[in-house]
Amino acid sequence: MSTQAFSSVHPNAATSDLNITIDTFVAKLKRRQVQGSYAIALETLQLLMRFISAARWNHVNELIEQIRDLGNRLEKAHPTAFSCGNVIRRILAVLRDEVEEDTMSTTITSTSVAEPLISSMFNLLQKPEQPHQKRKNSSGSSSMKTKTDYRQVAIQGIKDLIDEIKNIDEGIQQIAIDLIHDHEILLTPTPDSKTVLKFLITARERSNRTFTVLVTEGFPNNTKNAHEFAKKLAQHNIETLVIPDSAVFALMSRVGKVIIGTKAVFVNGGTISSNSGVSSVCECAREFRTPVFAVAGLYKLSPLYPFDVEKFVEFGGSQRILPRMDPRKRLDAVNQITDYVPPENIDIYITNVGGFNPSFIYRIAWDNYKQIDVHLDKQKV
Repeated sequence: MSTQAFSSVHPNAATSDLNITIDTFVAKLKRRQVQGSYAIALETLQLLMRFISAARWNHVNELIEQIRDLGNRLEKAHPTAFSCGNVIRRILAVLRDEVEEDTMSTTITSTSVAEPLISSMFNLLQKPEQPHQKRKNSSGSSSMKTKTDYRQVAIQGIKDLIDEIKNIDEGIQQIAIDLIHDHEILLTPTPDSKTVLKFLITARERSNRTFTVLVTEGFPNNTKNAHEFAKKLAQHNIETLVIPDSAVFALMSRVGKVIIGTKAVFVNGGTISSNSGVSSVCECAREFRTPVFAVAGLYKLSPLYPFDVEKFVEFGGSQRILPRMDPRKRLDAVNQITDYVPPENIDIYITNVGGFNPSFIYRIAWDNYKQIDVHLDKQKV
């Protein structure tokens, strides 16, 4: 949705500042200046709160359509920033649930008004009250929610979702204590995942268990992150080794568990990892019958289905692979940034609401989203 469209919806001066904020955030998404699902989700929710506070509408369906347009614009700015669309769909689901409850309560009230009941045996010979009179008396109590009520519902839903995202590690860390055993060797190919980092640190501090962590270097994009990840683990007295990607197959027979971080989890149970090489590690773990645990917050669950995997995988510049190249020679170099892991290569998803099999992810997703909001570019309310 263009800036002119937002300006036509919100013509006052305060909303012009909001339009500038939206344009700034869209530009940051296009330039990849906001990195990480956590940061993108929180900034999107803060922007959505300002947008709903300044929005004008005559019916709640107009508010839903405006939120869908905003979500569509943000998704087009960064198609692989899945958490951005996920949190907007969560708020749309909150609004639609509220509308459904209000509609059902109104229907029940009108049904009870249309069929007057005799309350006691003493009123058998009394003339019953006419339906239109009763409808007039009960109109104040059964009226539809006002615009202020729906605005408050949406803003409260945003605040609850922000609290959930900020406290998401606590639910995951409780499961870490029971999963990691003493003197076990763990392997993680996602050193840039803060959730995996806190997962391992919590298992060490709360259970006081000794284990070894192998970290793949993730050449060429995540070598620096791998060494920083290993340094942070070593500061908490966790034995850590950084290994080359080529050594994974040789060491997998000694590994007890593989723990990966996720960028998005689809309804089929597959996941997009935050760096390349994760799919090959999970394939190797499947060959050696090593369990693979994927750590993900609930806000990373996406209602999308990966029909076209290449559409969701990001590719970066080739300068990290070939810093210099003779311009007279033609050579195509592919630098894959993210990776897709199919559901058959993952054993359990560990979320802040519990652990689930990949085949059950679709049920968790549909508890938080609505089918009508899967594709925000379709103009349907």
